[in-house]
Amino acid sequence: MKSICIECAKSQDLKNYINRQGVVGDCTICQAATVKVTDYESNEFFQLVKSILRLNYSEWEYNHHLGGDGYEGLFYGGNNIFFNESRSVSDEVYEDLVLSITEGEVYEDYDKGVSVFAGYDEGGVQNMPLVSIESSYSYDITKISSRLKSENYFDLENELKEIIGKYSTSALTVYPKGVHFYRARIGAADKKRNIGGGFEAEWHFQPFSKDEIGAPPPHFASSGRINRLGVSFMYCATDKYTAISEVRPHPGDLVSTGKFSLRRDVRVFDLSRSLLLDFFHSDEALDEYIPFKHLARLINQVVPPSERQHYSITQLIADCIRQLGFDGIAFRSSVGEGINLVFFQSSILEFAAEENEVVRVQQVKYEYEPVLMIEEGGIYH
Repeated sequence: MKSICIECAKSQDLKNYINRQGVVGDCTICQAATVKVTDYESNEFFQLVKSILRLNYSEWEYNHHLGGDGYEGLFYGGNNIFFNESRSVSDEVYEDLVLSITEGEVYEDYDKGVSVFAGYDEGGVQNMPLVSIESSYSYDITKISSRLKSENYFDLENELKEIIGKYSTSALTVYPKGVHFYRARIGAADKKRNIGGGFEAEWHFQPFSKDEIGAPPPHFASSGRINRLGVSFMYCATDKYTAISEVRPHPGDLVSTGKFSLRRDVRVFDLSRSLLLDFFHSDEALDEYIPFKHLARLINQVVPPSERQHYSITQLIADCIRQLGFDGIAFRSSVGEGINLVFFQSSILEFAAEENEVVRVQQVKYEYEPVLMIEEGGIYH
């Protein structure tokens, strides 16, 4: 058996697979002994690597005939998302690993494997190039989102619940009683000038605490990504930095932070983690994964204040998840490294006095990228 260990895998999905399915042995790539490894020549590993490719790349990025840089090239260089090339004991050993993938079948039966190229139909006409799963959209979810412009949200709940319900088991994350999360609120409850420390007085602050930093009462609850106007949900984060970042403070702002602990075990619909290991065995399975990725993309989408009408679909997603019996939703933060959680009942958390403090924001970092420009002579509508 030719094997690969967790450290020689770069993709988190590959690491998770080796951790879940691997056995203790010696790694062929780095020659580490007595570590958890898996057979990299197995068909299952082969399909998983191809599914990671399909998840992240559209065909025109690697198909020579479509202007791509080549299939094999994806496994080399700084942009390689699959394996840690630098850990290999030799170029020959790493090349053998890559060839075990690239010399394998690139066209598979729809329900039996993952295809890398779209190929041609029976008449010799080229099929539409494969689009990455990350860039793909669910037709049904797109249609529901469009219908929200002319139909009441509650008339669409059953259709969306049917889609979301397919992931009720695989997307379930249980957080046990006692796990803690963080909230933040701009400002402080009180401030006083301390004159007991010498000639120069200092400002001392008292943070918002308990209900002051908890979920607002329903009549004060504004419309948000997950909640409708007048509906109070508890927004939290897994770490303090993310909680502070999510309230969008400006440099110089004071921010109160609070820690909350779960009173009981909670069931969360987790849009923050990959479910690829449940959907990597075939093209058919990957297509079944697309709606989940679409849901996650909608929830994670950065929406400026001027376009908050787009929250109608994310609020509907939250309504359906709540009706399916979940206590909350988890999704990745766009401004921090942690995870955001929204609990439908604030009573399942209790305030913890420790780490209740006031911080002053020193700086805010912005990241940007250029967008496509309108071109003279372009075809637009």
